[in-house]
Amino acid sequence: AILGVGLMGASLGMALRRRGLAKTVVGYDVRPSHLHIASQQGALDRVAATPVEAISEADLVVFAAPPQAIVEQLSLLAPHIPSQALITDLGSVKGAIVHHGEALFGLRFVGGHPMAGGPQSGPQAAQSELFRGAAWAIVRSTPFSLDEDPWAHSLATLIKALGARPLPMEAAQHDRLAALVSHLPHLLSFAFMNMIEGHPNRELAKQLAGGSFRDLTRIACADKALWKEIFLQNRAELLQALAAFESQLTLLREEIERG
Repeated sequence: AILGVGLMGASLGMALRRRGLAKTVVGYDVRPSHLHIASQQGALDRVAATPVEAISEADLVVFAAPPQAIVEQLSLLAPHIPSQALITDLGSVKGAIVHHGEALFGLRFVGGHPMAGGPQSGPQAAQSELFRGAAWAIVRSTPFSLDEDPWAHSLATLIKALGARPLPMEAAQHDRLAALVSHLPHLLSFAFMNMIEGHPNRELAKQLAGGSFRDLTRIACADKALWKEIFLQNRAELLQALAAFESQLTLLREEIERG
């Protein structure tokens, strides 16, 4: 069962079905249009009218909504998730999700975060090979070993079958590193593009721009509402990463001023 069939959820459904890794993939989303598109894309075997219906017979339940929504859904659906189901998520910030999931379900909740995606959002942008070669964080609140953790090992086996690389880590470590290598780059891209859009000669500047401009702004059209939530959910770690970047920027500025 995949709860949320945007870019990530629909891509997961496509990958599971194309590789024959699930007998049935059932999807639910609060947006009927997403369910329709995901079905057309080949991401789902069946559409559920409610999240409870989607999870009723699931062996694997995947929460693929924005971070805060995942926390809320975990509480609402806890009484309805089958007792032997493996439960995971695709959220970009892990601290609150993992803490809440483990409190509700114990070790059969295993946090997950595939480091894959793209500048476009929604199921229309889904790809069955989106996760191939990508790191996929497997996250718990405390140190653990995949070899000694059956639930985490099961998730790692599935991740490998999807062509991704399972990477076990603690939630606090994940959020610190994700702020550094994912959340901060998005913030910088947004800021840079805002600067360009505010320039009096922005249209001529865009015509002049080449590959370096494209590389730096590729993710600037990412879903602003989602990234606002990610930034605020991981505020403390992002501010630390931003401070470290600002120190490097100041150093470079001083070196250029000195010639």
